Amino acid sequence: MTNKWYQIYTKSNSEKKLYEKIRSLEFIVFLPVRKLSKKWSDRVKIIEEPAFRSYIFAKLDYDQMRCVEKLTEFCFFISYGASTKSTGQKSNKIFPEITDKTIEQITTILKEYPEATLVDKILTKGDKIEITQGSLKNYQGIIMQQPSGHKVAVKLHGLKQSLLITVPALLLSKIA
Repeated sequence: MTNKWYQIYTKSNSEKKLYEKIRSLEFIVFLPVRKLSKKWSDRVKIIEEPAFRSYIFAKLDYDQMRCVEKLTEFCFFISYGASTKSTGQKSNKIFPEITDKTIEQITTILKEYPEATLVDKILTKGDKIEITQGSLKNYQGIIMQQPSGHKVAVKLHGLKQSLLITVPALLLSKIA
């Protein structure tokens, strides 16, 4: 069996520990980090933090997967379709297609934009959304532009006109 990239969900705040343990086993592992400047009352310091909270990536074969599963910081491999159906049969796990190119893209993006944040929402032009926080909470609109950075332009409905505003994607929820 050939090695394949897997996304691993870790115990809370254990990304670096699990990364080091997998690395010590001499397996291929990737922990995307962001370099941020944190300001305290008396100083500013550059720190590294995981770009994806509770996630790391490893390129493994089946036997290596079994080794990683035994590590204390490991929770599970991200997969889809592993639910038990009403017939009682368990469906096969489907792992996300993570390629070397995907890993390279993450590295390049974080190098160029170290402040980039992960947004679990995939929003596209034309999606109906609702603002979930702030003074515009519960306002609904439509995505007018593809997200750029971590912001999207939202056309808000009301009266017979609209206001075009830019809202951080983290504050939006897709609605039907």
